[in-house]
Amino acid sequence: MRFSVLGPLRVETGGRTVPLGGPRQRAVLAALLTAPDEPVSRARIMDLVWDDPTPSAGVNLRGYVSKLRAALHDPADPEPRIVWDQGLRLRVAPGELDVWEFDLHAAAAQRARDEGRLADAAEAYRAALALVRAEPFQDVEGSSRFEEVRTPLRERRDLAFERYVAAGLDLGRHADLVGELRTWHARQPLWEHLAAQLMLALFRSGRRSEALAVFQETSETLMDELGTGPDRELRLMHRRILADDPGLQPAARARLAPVPRQLPAASAHFTGRATELDALDGLLADGGEAVAVLSGPGGIGKTALALHWAHRVAAKFPDGQIHLDLRGFDPAAAPMDPGEALHAVLDALGVPAGHLPEGADARSALLRSTLADKRVLMVLDNARDAAQVRPLLPGTAGGLVLVTSRDRLSALTAAGARPLRLAVLGTADAERFMRRRLRDRRAAAEPEALGQIIASCAGLPLALAVAAARAVNDPAFPLAALAEELRPAERRLDALADPDGSTDLRTVFACSYRDLTPAAARLFRLLSVHPGPTFALAGAAAVAAAPARETRLLLTELTRANLLNESGPGRFGFHDLTRAYAAELASAERRGAVRRLLDECLHTAHAANLLLDPHRDPLDLVPALDGTAPAAFADAAEAMAWFHTESAVLTAAVGLAAEHGYDRHCWQLAWTLRDYLDRGRRHEQAAVFGVAIEAARRLGDVRAQVKTGRLLAEALSCLDRGDEAAAILDRTQALCRERGDLLEQGHTWYVHARLLHRQGRFAEAVGSDLRALDLYHRVGHQVGKANALNAIGWNHTLAGDHAQAIGYCEEALALMRTTGDRHGQAATLDSLGHALRGLGRHDEAVAHFHASLDLYRDLGNRHEEASTVLKLADAHAEHGDRAAARRTWERGLAILDELHHPDAQAVRAKLAAFDG
Repeated sequence: MRFSVLGPLRVETGGRTVPLGGPRQRAVLAALLTAPDEPVSRARIMDLVWDDPTPSAGVNLRGYVSKLRAALHDPADPEPRIVWDQGLRLRVAPGELDVWEFDLHAAAAQRARDEGRLADAAEAYRAALALVRAEPFQDVEGSSRFEEVRTPLRERRDLAFERYVAAGLDLGRHADLVGELRTWHARQPLWEHLAAQLMLALFRSGRRSEALAVFQETSETLMDELGTGPDRELRLMHRRILADDPGLQPAARARLAPVPRQLPAASAHFTGRATELDALDGLLADGGEAVAVLSGPGGIGKTALALHWAHRVAAKFPDGQIHLDLRGFDPAAAPMDPGEALHAVLDALGVPAGHLPEGADARSALLRSTLADKRVLMVLDNARDAAQVRPLLPGTAGGLVLVTSRDRLSALTAAGARPLRLAVLGTADAERFMRRRLRDRRAAAEPEALGQIIASCAGLPLALAVAAARAVNDPAFPLAALAEELRPAERRLDALADPDGSTDLRTVFACSYRDLTPAAARLFRLLSVHPGPTFALAGAAAVAAAPARETRLLLTELTRANLLNESGPGRFGFHDLTRAYAAELASAERRGAVRRLLDECLHTAHAANLLLDPHRDPLDLVPALDGTAPAAFADAAEAMAWFHTESAVLTAAVGLAAEHGYDRHCWQLAWTLRDYLDRGRRHEQAAVFGVAIEAARRLGDVRAQVKTGRLLAEALSCLDRGDEAAAILDRTQALCRERGDLLEQGHTWYVHARLLHRQGRFAEAVGSDLRALDLYHRVGHQVGKANALNAIGWNHTLAGDHAQAIGYCEEALALMRTTGDRHGQAATLDSLGHALRGLGRHDEAVAHFHASLDLYRDLGNRHEEASTVLKLADAHAEHGDRAAARRTWERGLAILDELHHPDAQAVRAKLAAFDG
């Protein structure tokens, strides 16, 4: 069977043409032929066939595929031509596709050209061009995006013709080429290089006036079509013909030097990087930038991406492709000297060794002269710094230099280079890479183990490659065994170790680490103790015990070396495997760094918490080491914003403190988080306070056990784990009685009342609150008295005794105004609003709800604001004001959605029922 796409789409078998059906069916076959013998996804086919697919397009596609299978059926071959293989794949064997044959001829021509066999090159190019019948896929009526398929085929065709003509001109066949050049020029009048070749062929054939006429016609066409004049090449050809330049005659031309084709083989398993490839393609489209810098940490896949893309666009650089490993971070060799690098590049470009000047500056100037007007792609791999690269850069546009480095090479970016920083692979691309690499049933049979391996490698391509190699080398081993070996973070680098230094992760990381200044290396090690996924400057300064300004400079050094990443302005983080490497290096320094970090977290969080609730009982904090500089906050809003930013760090720091034996830091830090976590983060509360109470028990500190026990019981009661909460409160109350601590007994009865309240046992809750009130009164704790009074009133109104509730709440409100407890005032105004609503005093209830909302908004407490808004909406609904009720419910729903609160769905249901 023979497939032809370099012209109208045609399929032949046994001397007959295969009928391919209507336009859409032919377009489906064409889409499959864009990737012959490779899977093409249904989405890609739809994209190439339909501009705006109708709902029935998917069904139609299945029908077209079925008909094509029948049309292409070979009775001698039991397997259909179109098979499902992670997509639809059209089976095409070698020799069955004209494009493949074209490429074989073009490659043979290129080899002959590189070896100076111009006659052989010309014949091979002629054989390739003989396969071109017209425009590629000429009669295919696909979507507008199908033009993306035709364009590279046209470019391959045009490049082959350009080189065919160049070889013919060098062979002195100018007269024979004139007719073919005129035909192509008539078809592509804006192709200036082709016009220059036609002018040269005419001039050599003694037809000078015709050559000058081609220049005039082309200039006019360019002005009419594009509004611009001819390019430098065409203008230079015109001047040389006017001057009868003898250098244009074939006898005066020097023998062609071999064209360098130095690109190493690209990875057969390259996956993903669509965004980065698009950005690199944009360099060619822009046409102005001659230098691009691919940067990223070791193992991120910079070289793999550079070589994959370089092979993909090599045809656009007919004067050669040069690859040079600058050894900037080589574990076994020193970085390449610029003079040595210049020698290597000039040698690749055919400059004889005897013509090389002494000194890097003179060689750099010679390189710029040699590259002028040439289209050469240079891949400068593994650069150490900008100084190593700068002498190798061309002086003019036309060619392109692609540099890879672990350093960001900011000096090159400042000079106009296009920066492109590589991130880790996403989960989907990482999985695709592993499945391609494994090619056995284990990936499908053990999806959970495969996911665990991918997670352990954290998207680092080198780690994925090493893990895949281990799995491939041991095909009888289950993936679960490898996943289990990779699971512990502290042993992950052992599981990914390799005797080859180029693929061993420790060695790769060490090559970056060894170039750090001593201070930056120390900070790198110490930051491994930081528990958060990201951290701010203050956290880094704390672990280093260094001033913020000095620490900022060191963080800049680490991010430039790609050992840290700056995930957002002023937020820094590790890759998981880089953190593991840093932790190994920091074993002897970790404890002091942990202490300094915990001091900074605890004292800053305590200051922030007191702004959220200035009426909490005082806490005797662990003294901070000298040099600790906790942050200061202007107000509660700024403190809350800090909690939002640092919450993941703070909750992780509670566990870090317990892990390293800093139990006082552990329970006190948990204590400071109560007010922040109390705003809907119940599961985190339970986890944090569970760790805290264990720390208090290890210390044997009864007072700490009492405080953390109450916090844990409160969190568990909010999670409907009332029995566990009650048991903890009973133990806590017993400890309070043993110590004779009346205040702590009062606090414990208050939390006990809240537990009963959540269970709907309002009368019993009043009893516990009254016991708390008595104890608060005995010790003179005014804030506690006010909270207990409000709680008694709130439970009375929920039990239906609204009149009695109002008395307690009004007494609570007066006391809270005396103490200045604004949170308590907001809660009590809410309680009064609810009680007044129960008595049918609508206007007073609404006024109290609005007063509560004003305070909650001012305090930034969105959770309680939402709760009060919904009570206000219910009051409007009961009063018959449907419009106000709907507006207020919608307002509450907006807040709940903002908080991702589970109650949002119930409010939506209420609104739907209200409208119904």
